[in-house]
Amino acid sequence: MVQIFADLSDMQEDILQIGGSDYNHIRNVLRMRPGEELAVRSRKAGEDSGEYRFEIVSFTEDRVVCRLLSVEQAKAELPVRVLLFQGLPKADKMDFIVQKAVEMGACEIIPVEMRRSIVKLAGSKRQKRVDRWQSIAEAAAKQSRRAVLPQVHDIVSMEEAVRYAAQAADAVFVPYERMAGEEETGTRALLDALQPGQTAAVFVGPEGGFEESEVAALIQSGGHTVSLGRRILRTETAALAFLAFLIYRFEL
Repeated sequence: MVQIFADLSDMQEDILQIGGSDYNHIRNVLRMRPGEELAVRSRKAGEDSGEYRFEIVSFTEDRVVCRLLSVEQAKAELPVRVLLFQGLPKADKMDFIVQKAVEMGACEIIPVEMRRSIVKLAGSKRQKRVDRWQSIAEAAAKQSRRAVLPQVHDIVSMEEAVRYAAQAADAVFVPYERMAGEEETGTRALLDALQPGQTAAVFVGPEGGFEESEVAALIQSGGHTVSLGRRILRTETAALAFLAFLIYRFEL
């Protein structure tokens, strides 16, 4: 079933009208017709309002008119909220990271300018890139039938990221290549200590990795260095490996 995100406060009684890019996608790309059903979830970032099942009633010049059929609660989310603090990578790697992290369950993605980040974004270019990542996140959330719309934050400094993680997360994980192969048991214990309803933050360095002072700052604020196995992973792989660990821990 097709799923989109919309502002459910626009619904009047049991009727919702959908416009914008979703209108074009439903009518002209998917070529849906009256009588067909679609699923709608809240566009408000992080809100799980349940899955609203609608029937398409008609099309106007710029709106899809839908009638509510039912509301269901689907267990599409990881039992823990995951905040991904991703060191800015080169080229279009961030596009891939955002897309796959959303598919695998991340709730918030925070791009971080770390000391070894090569890419430096400013002004309108910075905002356009964040808007692009949010658009990618929404498309990935639709495809993977996420219950919530993940949020891509504005780009922050490492110092801002450390403060936010300390305030927002119950546990902060720092995959660090110098620990590969040495701390599998400790990593497993930290993951086992996570409980449903908690928030986990994971920090991933850019291509050049973390500087030691950045790791020290994370540890000082309560973070834990962990291993992702005995191989060195690329920046675009590390977050996905960590999310795979959580999927195995809580869902399999």
